[in-house]
Formats: sequence, structure tokens, C-alpha cells
Amino acid sequence: MSVIIVGSSVSGLLAAAVLRLRRPELEITMVGPATEKRPVVGESLVEPAMLLLVELGLEPWLQQHCAVKNGLSFYHKLAPDQPKDRRYSLHAPEALHYLSRQLNRPLFDAKLREQVLDSGVEWIEDRVARVEVGHRDHRVHLAGGRTLRAPWLIDASGRSRIVGKRVARYERPPRQEQRSSLWFRLVDFEPFLPRLQLSSRRPLAYELYDSTHHFMGRGYWVWGIPLKDPDHERMISLGMTWRPDQLAESPRTVEDVVAILEGEHPVVAETIRSGVVLDAHTYRSYLYRAQQVYSEAGWFLIGDAARAVDPLYSTGLSMTAIQAEQIVHLIGAPQDAAVLSEGFGAIADARQRDITHQYTTMHDPVGACLRRYWNLCGWFNGILPLWFNGYLQQPAPVAWLTRQLQGAAAANEAAWRLFGEVSAAIGEPSQADFDRLVDFDWLLNPAFDCEPDEVPLHLRRMLRKRAWTRWHLARLVGWRSLAGQLRWIGRELIGSVLVPRLLPREGVQRALTFPDTRPRLSCLGDPARHPARRIAARG
Repeated sequence: MSVIIVGSSVSGLLAAAVLRLRRPELEITMVGPATEKRPVVGESLVEPAMLLLVELGLEPWLQQHCAVKNGLSFYHKLAPDQPKDRRYSLHAPEALHYLSRQLNRPLFDAKLREQVLDSGVEWIEDRVARVEVGHRDHRVHLAGGRTLRAPWLIDASGRSRIVGKRVARYERPPRQEQRSSLWFRLVDFEPFLPRLQLSSRRPLAYELYDSTHHFMGRGYWVWGIPLKDPDHERMISLGMTWRPDQLAESPRTVEDVVAILEGEHPVVAETIRSGVVLDAHTYRSYLYRAQQVYSEAGWFLIGDAARAVDPLYSTGLSMTAIQAEQIVHLIGAPQDAAVLSEGFGAIADARQRDITHQYTTMHDPVGACLRRYWNLCGWFNGILPLWFNGYLQQPAPVAWLTRQLQGAAAANEAAWRLFGEVSAAIGEPSQADFDRLVDFDWLLNPAFDCEPDEVPLHLRRMLRKRAWTRWHLARLVGWRSLAGQLRWIGRELIGSVLVPRLLPREGVQRALTFPDTRPRLSCLGDPARHPARRIAARG
């Protein structure tokens, strides 16, 4: 059997590498330019992408060429309406269970391409002139005159969507749900951390600068990804992402970004002015999604060919990693395409919907903090254990998860209202107020790299954590918010009892046969150095 991958994006390279690893009998052909012409961006790896790259044998190269990533850090300004006030509440895990990496994308893409070619994947450096899509009989006509034919066709052409525009219907959200972004690489700058007045629940057990930084603003957020570069002692990818309807005027230049930051985060503005901007890029109202990403006919859309996403939480490449493994399954079981396509859309839609609504509260230290805690509780306690054990590649558990996600909107909205009520009751917060809320380390689940039969226990724990969070926050505001939460507390507690019975056993059985080459997180560091497991045990 043969597979044609259209496009030379990182999504296509990752798909080729995973297919070669999981299905070595396949003949794989990639079509596209040797080097994509695309904006340069730094990329922050999170769990699925990082572990998959380790499994692909890239850990030694990542250690040598990419900066270490010490998790995600979020900075909530205690008095966002006072530019001169430099007091921030820092939110990050106390300790790290594993080490990740910050990707210098030009270097990484070149290395991944080299590995893919060395593995025997054929690369045709040409332009696609025309595509004919059939039922597991696809033809790709190249500008150079050659025609390729294969039963399996993967569109990894990014925003060009060469195959996707022929086979799928794309939706673009309205302006109030859209996103725009402007980003650039900055070198030779003065660090911002020494100029912040930081407070946190407890000291961190690692170097803060080496994390992925997030500054939350009114209708926008700013990322900072430290990068490793052979030509510069200090390099960082900085970017602003915003909802167009939440800003009076969208920035068009780096100078515009600096002007906005001077009114809320002048420390970041000072950092930008102190350095040298290498390049700058912007996407305006860039969100879209394909209604269908996989077909029983044998075509698959991956990465930006499937949908564009908000970069908050850095899950872009990890969602691509999840897709690559789903495609591996579908090549052997194409009849599952509709279920897995809907399931992938449900996971992505749930996260993107939550992020979209967060823009109305990003400037609110308490509200934004609690919204993030809620989101990451679901990711670490729900999605990651399911992914790690192969559930997201199986139709029965994916169909079950899809139903849960599609029915969760009202429960989540009730939690968001509660967070707003807590924020209003607190007013301008102090660090002591944050310490009374919810312990972020308790909500997280660093032990998501569990055994398959433990997955229902992690889902049970997630639901109980959410029920307790509602109860605890309602108590903090004098119980006046409890009436609106009792229904959902009851549902979550009942659900925590039923989950072990309702989660399809097919997922557990098949997960036991999942390739045992996947590295456990403990392979990436000495577990004794990471007390986060002990913190998780408190829950």
C-alpha cells in the first residue's frame, strides 16, 4: 500500500515519521518544496508532541539544539488598570514531572525532514497542479508532468489546503469569535523578569525564565518563548493574539504592539524596545475549521489543512501528533473515519470554544486564572490519560468522549459564571486571595502516563476535582452562588461513580496492545526530583 502526503509542512513531516514508525510496510511519498515559504515562529512543545518526538528518537538532538522548556507560566497583573504597578501573581506548577523543549522551527523542521528522508520516505520536490480524489484511489498530478496514484492521501499543505478545498467544507467563525495574531523574534534584549514584582503560592523548583511566558491583557494575551540560537546569546519569540472585537484598533506593526503594552504591561514593552527585532509576521482573522477531517474514502486533513487554532496552551503540534496516530489507525480501519473525525473535532471545538470566551475575562486576574485552571484540569485529567493509552485511536471510546464533550457546554458555562462571581466578590486581588482559591498543582495530573486500566480512575478524579472546585468557590463567596452550582456538582459526583462502567471496555482492551515503544514520562528525568507526583497524590 502507498500513501501520498501533499505538502512539506511540519504536519506532513510528522505524519510521515509516525507512519514510518507504526506502519513500516507502507510506501510513503511526500510532495512539496524543500523548504516551505512561511512565517518563522517559535513553538512550545507540550505533552503529546514532546513524547512522540522522543519516541521518534529525536531527544538527543532536541537536547543539543533546542532550549529547555520548564512548563507554562502565567502572569496576572494585580492592578491591570494601573500601568506603573508592576505587581504580578505568578501561576505555574511547583515542580515539573518532565522536561520539554522550545522549538527553533527552522532548525527543527530541517532535522525532521532529514530524518524522514533517511527513513526511506520518497520526497518529490515539485508543485501540485491538480488532485483527483476517488474512493481509496487518488491521483496527484504534478506541475513537472508526473502523476502519482495511491489509496491513501494526506493533505499537509497548511493554509493552502490543496486537497481540503476539494473535499471538505470549511467554516469561518464570526468576528466575535475570530482571532488575529502578530509575532516576531527578538534578540539581544534585556530580560523582563528582574523588573517584575512577582508573588506566587509557593516557590518554584526550576528556572522560571526557561518556561513559556503568558501575559494576560484586555482582550489579548502575549506569549514569550525563549529560543536557542547559535548566532545570538539571547533570543525569544514574542507574539500577541487577540479577538478583533475586543480591541478598539488591531495592531499592525511591532510599534503598535508596544503602544498597547505600555498601557498595561510596560515591562514587556521595555523588553521589546531594548532588543533587536529580526522579523515580524501577522495573521488577521485567521480561524477556520473543516467540518470533516477524515474520510472512509481514504483522504485525511492534518494540521492547518484541518483547522487553524488559537495558540494559547501551545497544543497546536500536539493536536497534530494526535491526528497522526489517528491516521495510522484509519489506514488499517477506514470504516472508523467518521467517528474519529467527529471526535477530533469535538476535542478541538471544546478547547477553542473555551479559549474564545476567555478573551472577555483575560484582563481579570481571578476570572482568567480560574478559567485556565478549569481548562487544564480537563486536559491533564481527561484528554491526556485517554491519549496516552490509545483511547483516542479507537472508535468506541472516541464516540463516548464526543458525547461527553458535546453535552458539557451548560456545565462549563455554569462554572464560568461562578468564576465571575468569585472575581466580583474579591475585587482587586492580593496573593493571599489567590492562595485561597484552588491549588493549581492539585488540579493538575502529572501522573497521566498511567496504565490503561487506571484511565477510568483519572476521569473519576477529574470529575470529583471539578465538583469540589465548585463547592469550595461557592463557600468562599458566602454560599450565595451554591444554588446555581448544585445541579452540576451532583452530576459530576454521579458521573465520577459511573465513569468506570460507562467508558467503553474496547478502548481498554485495545490499549493493552498499543505499541510498547511509547516512552513513559519517567524516561525524561529522575522522578525522585519531581515532587509533583506527591502533590497529585493529595487529591
